[in-house]
Amino acid sequence: MLRCILIASLLLLGACGFHLREQANVPEALKRVRLEIADPGTTLHRDLPPALKRAGATVVDAPDGVAVLRIPVSTLGPDALSVGQTARVREYTMRFRVEIEAVDAAGAVVMPRQQIELTRDYTFDETQALGVAAQEDQLRKQLQRDMVQAILRRLEAVGKTQ
Repeated sequence: MLRCILIASLLLLGACGFHLREQANVPEALKRVRLEIADPGTTLHRDLPPALKRAGATVVDAPDGVAVLRIPVSTLGPDALSVGQTARVREYTMRFRVEIEAVDAAGAVVMPRQQIELTRDYTFDETQALGVAAQEDQLRKQLQRDMVQAILRRLEAVGKTQ
C-alpha cells in the first residue's frame, strides 16, 4: 500500500511539471571573468567566486583579456517599516540592494547596469532584544545567499537572450 502511494506521488509530481531547480549556467561571454566589487569586505566577495565556478565560469585576477562583472553598489541593512503608538519601530525590513553590470573581454556590454533588490520583513519585540539580533543576523545570511543566486540567475537570463 505504501509503495503504491509513493509511486502515485512520484507520477503526480512528474505529471504536473515539477522539477528541482538546476544549477545556473553563465553565458559563454562570461566563462572567464574578473570580479570588481566596490566593497571587497562584503560576503559577495567571498561567496560569489565559488558560485560562479559551480556555474561554469573561471574567476581570474588578470586585468586584460577577460570579461568583467562589476558590482559598484552593494548595500545591506534594516529600514523601519512601521511605528507603534509609542513612536517606537515595531517592524523592520532588511533590504539588500546591488547594482551589477557585465562586459565581455572585448569591452562590449553584455549586461547593462541594473539593480537587484531583495527584502525580508521582521518584527521588533523590545522584550526579546537578543532574539531580534539573532533573527536579524539570520536574515542577513539568508539574503546574502539569495543574492548570490539572484546574480547567477540574472547572468543566466542574459545568456539566454543573446
